[in-house]
Amino acid sequence: MSIISLTYLIFIVIMAGLFFAVPKKFQWLVLLAASTLFYLSAGVQCGGAIIVTIVSQYLLALRLDQLNRALEERLREEGVNGKEKAALKRAAASSKKKYVVCSILINIGLLCFVKYTGVFFEKIHILVPLGISFYTFKSLGYVIDVYRGKEKAERNILRFALFISYFPAILQGPIDRYKDLAHQLYAPHFFDYRRVTFGVQRMLWGYIKKLVIAERVAVVVNEVFDNYAVKEYQGFVVFAGVFLYGIQIYADFSGGMDIVNGVSEIFVITLTENFRRPFMARSVAEFWQRWHITLGAWFRNYLFYPLSLSKPFHHLGKRCRKISGDKAGKVIPPSLASFTVFLIIGIWHGVGWKYVVYGIYQAFFVSAGTLFEDGYAKLRRLCRIDESSRGWRTFQTFRTVLIITAGRYFSRAVDLEQVIGMMRATLAQFNPWVFFDGTFYRLGLNEKNFRLMLLSVVVLLGVDILQEKNIRLREAIAGCNIVVRWGIYYAAVLTIVIFGMYGAGYDAAGFIYQAF
Repeated sequence: MSIISLTYLIFIVIMAGLFFAVPKKFQWLVLLAASTLFYLSAGVQCGGAIIVTIVSQYLLALRLDQLNRALEERLREEGVNGKEKAALKRAAASSKKKYVVCSILINIGLLCFVKYTGVFFEKIHILVPLGISFYTFKSLGYVIDVYRGKEKAERNILRFALFISYFPAILQGPIDRYKDLAHQLYAPHFFDYRRVTFGVQRMLWGYIKKLVIAERVAVVVNEVFDNYAVKEYQGFVVFAGVFLYGIQIYADFSGGMDIVNGVSEIFVITLTENFRRPFMARSVAEFWQRWHITLGAWFRNYLFYPLSLSKPFHHLGKRCRKISGDKAGKVIPPSLASFTVFLIIGIWHGVGWKYVVYGIYQAFFVSAGTLFEDGYAKLRRLCRIDESSRGWRTFQTFRTVLIITAGRYFSRAVDLEQVIGMMRATLAQFNPWVFFDGTFYRLGLNEKNFRLMLLSVVVLLGVDILQEKNIRLREAIAGCNIVVRWGIYYAAVLTIVIFGMYGAGYDAAGFIYQAF
């Protein structure tokens, strides 16, 4: 069941009606039923992997919780001295680590088997379950939190199943932590007209992003990437295709997030925000703090911090201090940990050397920002740069967008050979005349649709700018009189119906990140 379909909208209306009609103590069961139906609509064969994840992680978390409670009871016993307490903690930690390792092996092993078996063994075809990366990260994070003693294990397996499979978030996230989402799923909820209208607003904006902007931009992107060599596209034409690819995945991914956040808001449940105007970022590190926020938070909490605080990295920091001073000892270990995280994120995106290079590319700029921060500060002071000026902030944003755009060659191209070929084509010719001679009107869109695409991109970035200035657009719309307010709603619906890209040649049913 595509979330961009009339069937899905009817499904939401029916389930929302049932949700608010049943007694409050049964509302979570309606959500579980809705999640089960939505997931199985992708195919019954998709259910095996998520059932394995739910059952295994439920049992592992219960066992970890038992060990935590047993340790607490022993520590509260009279007559247990400090040395004995330390020994008990070490023994408990050693025992618990076995279950965490088991959780990691099951989760990551299943993810790799499903995603990459077909890559290495072409004759074996395995259907990739819907949203497997996202519920894998969610379940693994939950088990680790129980291991750390930050969460108590859920004792009702059906409630745990709802947390893992909550249908708005199963497709492409966000990756909510148990403490942020679970209590909302199980709590009683009352119909809230304001929340419903806000949810519908956000859904409409998400559909505009996906159908009007992303699908239209995709036509130009596909034309440039698929035919740059055949039609000898060069210079600004290739660069424009690469830049627009960044716009495409932003409109596609964030549009999907707007839809699922809007749906969840109808049920009076708040999901974690996954995007915060990334094209307004002033550094590469800040860009990734604004892009796919919950994935970044997951890697930061469960990989970056454990790595940077581990014994090997601690010893590395000591050696760096001895060789190069305190500053090096402080920045090199976290920079190396950050480098490792981005390398893994690159590999997570797919199999191939281009993804490895993509991860290294992003890691280089993030790590460089940390390693050379003092040098950058001295250079800015030497050049007498006013860091609070609008011109400097604009330059930083432009520089960041340029660096991020250059990285898109790796994420969209078929392989490294195409990456190199497209980079050469970009630098082969300085051809500013293509902006005036109609070249862009021959990239899959006629003049009218190309101008509409440009206008829609301007609107997209314009909304981001207004939100960056703390202008609350949804509240402003809700505060308008009924004629203006409903006029905006009807205009949004008509925009989707009239200007949305449908039919042959368009994949409006699919989202880029749902394949992950």
